[in-house]
Amino acid sequence: MIQRRALLGAVASLALGSSCKLDSSGMDASAHFQMAVASNWSYDPAWNDGLAEKCVYEATRTIYGKERRYLATAYTNKERVDPRTTCKTDDPKGLEVFKHHWSEIVPTENYAYRFSTMSYYDVLGGRPNKLTVSTQEDCGASFKECWRSGNQFLWSDSVYFPGGGRREGRLDGVFTFADSLSIALRRLPADLGREELELFVVPPQKDTHQASWTLQRWRVRGRGRSTQELPIGSVDADGYDVFDAHGALVETYWFAADEKAPILRAMVRYEGPNGVTYRLKSIERTAYWKH
Repeated sequence: MIQRRALLGAVASLALGSSCKLDSSGMDASAHFQMAVASNWSYDPAWNDGLAEKCVYEATRTIYGKERRYLATAYTNKERVDPRTTCKTDDPKGLEVFKHHWSEIVPTENYAYRFSTMSYYDVLGGRPNKLTVSTQEDCGASFKECWRSGNQFLWSDSVYFPGGGRREGRLDGVFTFADSLSIALRRLPADLGREELELFVVPPQKDTHQASWTLQRWRVRGRGRSTQELPIGSVDADGYDVFDAHGALVETYWFAADEKAPILRAMVRYEGPNGVTYRLKSIERTAYWKH
């Protein structure tokens, strides 16, 4: 079993291997294996420059049975949020988080599909705080949101498809968002090896239809370091396979081995369901909101 790592005091509440079972209620602290994570990149001074990391990917997604090619952009920056409103604040006492936002416009023959997926994760410890997912296409728009409220999470969704409508509920326990593993798994140690890391996830919500909010038990297994040939060039990266509760491979992530600026262990490649792939084309630090 992977040993505890005391690295800058950053820990994530995750369970490791089948011998350490994760209690999804989150009430029994003894049921959790506190694993220190490889998070040097998250404390790099570059995050204090007032800019955002902008990663552009050559991407694919299957819609209407056809592979669609497009550019996907992921923005990551450090900011403070008000725990009461769960929104950005100028208060220096606000909670320090990473905001991680995916912006995707996928063309089809008739119109484009638009996906906006935003999450907040604590800088210290990597705890999730909020997820918002909006999908728009010419037939309508759907919206899903999940946010921390005290010791629990509240969620709501609004889906325009027949049989959809509005719903709301709550979630308890220790979990992460499947839609933002591109930031959550970025913290994993490079030497995870073939050990399996067990975690609970909120199922993917990046869908124009209703999706389940029932927590799922997934596992992550390291696949080692390799050199990835990408649009940006050759990049040494650490790979991680993600499996569902039945042991089926769900998706694979590759994160840059380099933890220093400008790449800061960013996700460089991804392969997952629905023909979705991402391959890093460029990375920069920019004030993208300024003209």
